[in-house]
Amino acid sequence: MKIAVTGATGFVGGHLVSKLLDAGHDVIAVRHRKPLESDSAVSGRLETRQGSVHDQESLVQAFAGAEVVMHLVGIIVETETNTFERTVSRGTEYVVHAAKEAGVRHIVYLSAMGTASGAKTAYHRSKYDAEQTVQTSGLSWNIWRPSMIHGPGDGFVTMLRSMIRKAPVVPVIGDGRYRLQPVLIDDVVDVMTRGLITDSTHGEIFEIGGPEKLEYRQILDIIMRVTGNRRLTVPVPVFVARMGAALAETILTPAPITRDQIAMLVGGNTGDNGLLQEKMEFRPVGFEAGLRRYVR
Repeated sequence: MKIAVTGATGFVGGHLVSKLLDAGHDVIAVRHRKPLESDSAVSGRLETRQGSVHDQESLVQAFAGAEVVMHLVGIIVETETNTFERTVSRGTEYVVHAAKEAGVRHIVYLSAMGTASGAKTAYHRSKYDAEQTVQTSGLSWNIWRPSMIHGPGDGFVTMLRSMIRKAPVVPVIGDGRYRLQPVLIDDVVDVMTRGLITDSTHGEIFEIGGPEKLEYRQILDIIMRVTGNRRLTVPVPVFVARMGAALAETILTPAPITRDQIAMLVGGNTGDNGLLQEKMEFRPVGFEAGLRRYVR
């Protein structure tokens, strides 16, 4: 198949493009900036094209000839130009309209675990809006809702590793008992790729999590064990963290941490792989085993 991937230069996008190529697909890597001279031409089965979720016409041109669009573009922190409403909600509308105009037959959307109508955070509400746009598009579709994705080049675990390596003590917001379900990037792109040729996945929303639901403190302990860097942890009351985040939001763009991010963290992020197991064989790698694959 010929597959267009938005957000192809991001963490998930880079790994997904490689997986799609390995599976024998032709890939259009869509990037919002003008392609560099070195990657603007067709190279084997990979072609880089310019397209922005803020510009519907550019997406029509980027999607030309594609059978499938895999839409990965998302943000975790808002800026003046990249807001959840503009980039995620409205951006997905542009992607859907452009896909239909370009003759695409199937769309895959990368959402997030915790997405729901009336969610507490703007991040998850915008993801829900985007899901609704995909489901009512008239195209064949499927949606993936991963928990915290980790792997080489990620954001969250890389940040924790850096903090553990450099800081004399490691702050823990609240009691650290909230649970996450970290899933290895290899497992995510594998099921997303296999899902393209598995008809029973079409028209379904899948949660994707690792095999363990780990407390935040357990995640820190595992990272310390794998890296060999032991540190003391210091609890930070949630209200203090929120006050610090509120201040950061007023003076820094983007803020290093936001109140929404704190709410998502302490609210936990776990789900159910049941539907995925029913429709497809799925044997995710445990967090520590996955970490040892790429941490040296």
